[in-house]
Amino acid sequence: MSDGFPDLPQAPPIDGGLRPPKAAYERFTRQAVLYLPVVRRGELLGHLWAAESNAKAAGFVRRVAAQAAGAEAAAVWGRRLDDSHDRGLPALEAIRGWAGAAEDPVGGAIPADARESRAANLGALHELTNPGAPVTPGPLVQDGLYPDGTPEDRSQGWGPLVSVRPPSYAARTAAPVLFYPVTRGGTVLGYVWASLSEQAASYLRRAAAGRDGEIAGGLWEARLAHAFGAGVPAADAVRRLRGTPEDPLAGGVAADAQEGRASGLDELDRLARA
Repeated sequence: MSDGFPDLPQAPPIDGGLRPPKAAYERFTRQAVLYLPVVRRGELLGHLWAAESNAKAAGFVRRVAAQAAGAEAAAVWGRRLDDSHDRGLPALEAIRGWAGAAEDPVGGAIPADARESRAANLGALHELTNPGAPVTPGPLVQDGLYPDGTPEDRSQGWGPLVSVRPPSYAARTAAPVLFYPVTRGGTVLGYVWASLSEQAASYLRRAAAGRDGEIAGGLWEARLAHAFGAGVPAADAVRRLRGTPEDPLAGGVAADAQEGRASGLDELDRLARA
C-alpha cells in the first residue's frame, strides 16, 4: 500500500518479444483522397479510398448508419486491401481494380458505373460518409511526414527545427492519477493516464515495449489533444478511451479494462519500467 492506494500489479511479461505489425497500407493520410462507393443490395455501406499521391495509403470508411452491415463490410475490404498490399499493388490501383466486380454477400461491391470522386482530405470523406460524427485524428506521422511537413526519414531533410506539442492537457502532475493499459495482441505497450483532480493527461510508454511503445504514443496523444480541444475534462477523456479498437501500431484499450489508480506519476513510472 502507498498513500491509500493499493499496490499496482506487475504488467505481464513479453513472451519472446514484440512482433512487428504485418505490413499493410497506411490507414491515415493528410493528402487529398480519391474514393469509390461500396454498396450492397442498393444500400451504401461505405467508401473505399486511396491517397491521391501516396501509393502506400488506402482504407475503407464505413457508413455508421449501415450498422452491422457496414462493420462487416469494413472487415471484408480490410482483408482485400491487405491482399492487394501483399501483391505489391499501389493503393489507387488496388481500389480501382474492384470496380465492377461481382457483389460480395457481406462486403458488397463497387458498381461498374460508379464515379471516382475526390475529397480534400480523409476528414472530409468521413464527414461525407457520416455527417457530424467525430473523426479520429490519426497518428502524428502520416504519409511519412510530421504535421509541420518534417519528414520522418531524416535523410530526406529536417524541416523546421522546432517541435511544437499540439494544445493538450498538462503532461505532468503531482496529484493521484487514474490509468488504463494500452495493449496490442495481449502485450502492454504503455498506459493512458489522467489526474483525478487536475487537467493533466497523457500517455506513458512501457519501457519493455521499446520502440513499439514509443511509436504508439503518437496516436494516443493525438486523441487526447482532440478531446482537450473539445473541452472534455481530462479524467473523462481518458475514461472514454476504454473500448478503443486495437490499432495495428498503437494498440487499443480493452472494453473490459479495469481502471487503475496510482498515488502519482512516480508510482505509475515504476510500473511502466517493470
